[in-house]
Amino acid sequence: MSKLSLVGLNKADVLAALYNASKPQGMGFMQYDPKPMTNAEAEALLKQSTYFDYLKGRVMKVNLEGDEFDTWGYDRDNGQGAAERAIASLRQTGDANSSTIQENHRTETLHSAQRTKGHLGDKTHTEDGVMHLGLDDVAEPLNAAVDTAIKQQQ
Repeated sequence: MSKLSLVGLNKADVLAALYNASKPQGMGFMQYDPKPMTNAEAEALLKQSTYFDYLKGRVMKVNLEGDEFDTWGYDRDNGQGAAERAIASLRQTGDANSSTIQENHRTETLHSAQRTKGHLGDKTHTEDGVMHLGLDDVAEPLNAAVDTAIKQQQ
């Protein structure tokens, strides 16, 4: 478990930076919005909740309730050290959508799109008592959404 200090940072800026650096994955491409989050959007969301699982198709897994947050879930899905890089960029630039954050989002979204495309034919199956959900039943619309995301990031 890794904790990251948010002391001295505006929580709306933190949420926007983490969102802007994050990527869609799997079925998240169906709701994916490539538009960066603004501080005002983040403020409105934080009035409703401090925990975010997915936002507009992007994987988050963050709880911004206190002065630090556990980066494990965010980093598991967005890449090791991704939360720390986004927050470091925010601290350095004061910009929740800095060029570093934009590049992380672009690169990780393209990698995620390639992984998702590689699993479009997977069928749902059970293995060792664990159900693995396939994508074959949504392959056509999901492929179209992934292709759109790829075009938006190139």
